[in-house]
Amino acid sequence: MSKGSVRDPSQGDVAFEVLGVCAGIAVAGVVGASVAMQFGTEQDVPVNPMAMVAGLIKGDLVWESGASVVAIAFALALIVLVAVGMWLLILRKRDSTRVDELAKYMGRGRDIASLTEQACRAKAESLQVRLRPDDVVGIQLGYLLLPSKPVFGSAPMLRGSWEDLHVDIWGPRTGKSTSRVIPAVLDAPGAVLTTSNKRDVVDATRDVRAAMGSQVWVFDPQRVANEEPSWWWNPLTWVTDEVRAADLADHFASGDDGLEAKTDAFFDPEGKDLLAALFLAAALDRRPITQAYTWVTDVQNQEAVKILRQHGYGLQADGLAGQYNAPDKQRGGVFGTAKKMIRSLKIRTIHPWVTSDGLSDPRPHFDPREFVRSGGTLYSLSREGNGSAGPLVTALTVAVIDAAEEIATTSPKGRLPVPLVAPLDEVANVVRWSKLPSLYSHYGSRGIIIMAILQSWSQGVEVWGERGMKKLWSAANVKVYGGGVAVDDGVFLRDMSTAIGDHWEITGSVTASSQGRSTSKQRTKVRTFTESELEALPRGRAIVRSSGNRPVIVRTAPWMAGPHADRIRASIEAHDPAAPATLAEAEEGLSEWLKPDHAGAAREAVSL
Repeated sequence: MSKGSVRDPSQGDVAFEVLGVCAGIAVAGVVGASVAMQFGTEQDVPVNPMAMVAGLIKGDLVWESGASVVAIAFALALIVLVAVGMWLLILRKRDSTRVDELAKYMGRGRDIASLTEQACRAKAESLQVRLRPDDVVGIQLGYLLLPSKPVFGSAPMLRGSWEDLHVDIWGPRTGKSTSRVIPAVLDAPGAVLTTSNKRDVVDATRDVRAAMGSQVWVFDPQRVANEEPSWWWNPLTWVTDEVRAADLADHFASGDDGLEAKTDAFFDPEGKDLLAALFLAAALDRRPITQAYTWVTDVQNQEAVKILRQHGYGLQADGLAGQYNAPDKQRGGVFGTAKKMIRSLKIRTIHPWVTSDGLSDPRPHFDPREFVRSGGTLYSLSREGNGSAGPLVTALTVAVIDAAEEIATTSPKGRLPVPLVAPLDEVANVVRWSKLPSLYSHYGSRGIIIMAILQSWSQGVEVWGERGMKKLWSAANVKVYGGGVAVDDGVFLRDMSTAIGDHWEITGSVTASSQGRSTSKQRTKVRTFTESELEALPRGRAIVRSSGNRPVIVRTAPWMAGPHADRIRASIEAHDPAAPATLAEAEEGLSEWLKPDHAGAAREAVSL
């Protein structure tokens, strides 16, 4: 007796498959003959095909030439139908990825009801979100992958509502800009705040947003996009008290990526306190933010102490005086630490963005509250690393979000009537906002839709620590994984695999003996997505986890197949120095995405 492992016995074997095909041909032949006799002859033909066949055999019925004509037509029609079916099957198989079949084990129907456009529309109405007729009802996530459904026009678009907060993890070159950031910027019904260390989103969307009536602001102190400082913003206008002064100091302290030196348990907190006092003094005396750098380089100049006392900040003045009067070694360490934290302020190219030339300066000063009310578009750009303008990008980001929150507080239902959308791309590199995990869950109820986008889990851990990153992840209503993360990136892929869960598969075996062959089968629980499968998630696919829903796999929706494609191309041509290469890459991506399986989805996207 021998025993071997085989595929699912419920699927049969080759012999049974051959018998099935033969049976299908026989049935088709009988049905075709019956149809031919019914429509190709004047004889009284029984409706029952088997009775008709029996009549032909007995000679009670005669096969006439008209029946032959109908039979040939029937056969040709059947051949065409089979050919079309095979063609569609081939197209589906050709365009599918190795993970597409796993979609049947994930969320669908009621399992993801809150992500449908119908649900998002109902949510917008209940929140009294002020939308124009052509506004979308939420942030796009992608098309639901339904491998069992017809090819064309069957995939619904899934969205996050105007109350959901997002955390995205996409590895390098996985399509996060084309499929998430750019669509989010252009789908926003009101103000947009987006960050990056590259110029691609700016070039692609600025003219489109401007054509929508949105005033465009590009904050580019490190010339990421070679933008001229046609406006300026004084970060100290946001510093209204000692609390905000401390927060601004924290932005500069967190802006150091920690690669240059380890933190010091004494000097780092003291350095932040020193900066906070200097920022507060400069704000009170209406000085530019660069004044803080001047003060921190001169340990003999105690002008800031006098300013604090004059404005009633006695305790802050006492603390600052104590740092000036500390022993030389201690004082040098504190001032040196603070100087390192704000070293970006000594870069000349940054100064025009945060300082004014005086009363003769014709440039407008950026007002965060007016920006939110007017539905403007702000692109904040910075390079990562030590000495970057990241702290200023963080400060501007926080100032805008704070302004939005203040407006929301005095609005109906305590939320913005028109949501502010904030896709914070490269958030761990250019927006190292230490308090973000603690504040995150609060913003959704205010109509402030933040999308924190990272390249890996470890990036977030570097900024907020393991506990902070988990807090940020847990606070998000929508979590999107776009692939490209290595298995060794902590426990992220393991936890993602566990969250997606298992499914049941049938396994079996065949036993051969002298008495013949027998089969047995059993149900086995199988992990739907292993860590290695998540690491190698194909481009164009993403895993979405959301509150109250089962995980779902989606087909991403790049801007090239969306309603703004032509205008985006025009904007790229107008602003991107490498426009030909950029557009060629986009066209290559479009040709891949717009295979027959995507055609219906593309038409649906254009109709939104």
